[in-house]
Amino acid sequence: MEYKKYEYPSFNIYTVKTNRFKTCHLEITFRSLVDKNSFVKTFLVDLMTDCSKKYKTRKEVVKKLEELYQANFYGVTNKIGKTLMSSFVLSFLNPNYTEDKNYLEEVIGLPFEMIMNPFIKAEEFDIKNFNIVKNRIHDEILAINEDINRVSIKNALNNLEGDTPSKTSIIGTLEDLELVSPKTLNEAYKDLLNNNLCDIFVIGNLDMDKVANIIFKKFKNPVVKTKKDQLYVENIMPKKVKKITEQSKFLETNLVNIYNITGLTKKEKTITFYFYNYLFGGGGLNTKLYQLLREKNSLCYGIKSLYLKYDNLLMVETSVDKKDVKKANSLIKQAFKEMKEGKFSDEELESAKANFIFSLNLAQDNPAGIINNYVFHVLDDLPLVEDRIKMVKDITREEIVLVAKKVKPMISYVLEGEQNGNN
Repeated sequence: MEYKKYEYPSFNIYTVKTNRFKTCHLEITFRSLVDKNSFVKTFLVDLMTDCSKKYKTRKEVVKKLEELYQANFYGVTNKIGKTLMSSFVLSFLNPNYTEDKNYLEEVIGLPFEMIMNPFIKAEEFDIKNFNIVKNRIHDEILAINEDINRVSIKNALNNLEGDTPSKTSIIGTLEDLELVSPKTLNEAYKDLLNNNLCDIFVIGNLDMDKVANIIFKKFKNPVVKTKKDQLYVENIMPKKVKKITEQSKFLETNLVNIYNITGLTKKEKTITFYFYNYLFGGGGLNTKLYQLLREKNSLCYGIKSLYLKYDNLLMVETSVDKKDVKKANSLIKQAFKEMKEGKFSDEELESAKANFIFSLNLAQDNPAGIINNYVFHVLDDLPLVEDRIKMVKDITREEIVLVAKKVKPMISYVLEGEQNGNN
């Protein structure tokens, strides 16, 4: 693979030339700090990929994509710590497999047509398309509200100290949705175009100089890059661990514990803590948490831990009977203690290394996975896959024990159900 960077005043283009795939992949990423209006950006990206002045309905967009040899175009919004990333993504057939000499310019031009010429009239987005997207998001919010795992995690995060970005949901609430209008989306669009950092990532077997020239001709981004991304959240530790119990409409009871991770080095954030989490609760059926709570005590069907790297948080989540919450918390503390004492086998550590390397290699089997690695290589100096594999092989028990001591409890949240289950 051949990696190249093209620098322009208001954006950079990062290309990866490879002949491994018949398809190509392009991502246009806009980035801003997370704020109370982040949900509006989620709505905006959905709407901007549905229509433009040239393609006035999603049906017209889909028809055009079919003409472009079944190209795929969509938007996605992610919260990366302090940063909100709004991405416009295009997957398309390698031009070598077409007979259309204008195909490359036409297919690459499509996302920039959608971005630069949205369907706006009189300072407002088209109301018909607005309502279609609004109804779609409305249904998504309702579905989330029926998922006890997502509700309990969201509620637990809302109990973090201060006005932290970690509380912000990019999905929003029904109340948030009602505050969005075609006019507020137009204001959000202006902010996206005039204030957000932007970079473009391309992978495929392409003439990348030609690709860069097409993009520079199609994309007139006005933001000159004078500021840097801010990714990592610094959490405020409570004076003592918060213990919260709330009632719910659900039958089962959910437990969510949140922990602050302090003082990690670059290697610890990038490699070591993933190993710690894999052994502790993120690696399936052989983890400390699963063995203690499920296998030995039958308290739950499943339990998992989640490493939120850019939020500097570790989260443990499980469903238990109301009467077993205290015992579950006691066993979770025991799992933490055993990790600090290095009570895991060499076989478990080697298995974690093998699975980590397998996951890294698996991500290289598709263009999107490769581009994702380069995105974070650019934004956060994440080592490329071959370098990370070398680092993985060198991880020691002592390094894992060291990061285990950097995990501090913050919140123990219980969303209590109406009855005990039959776990």
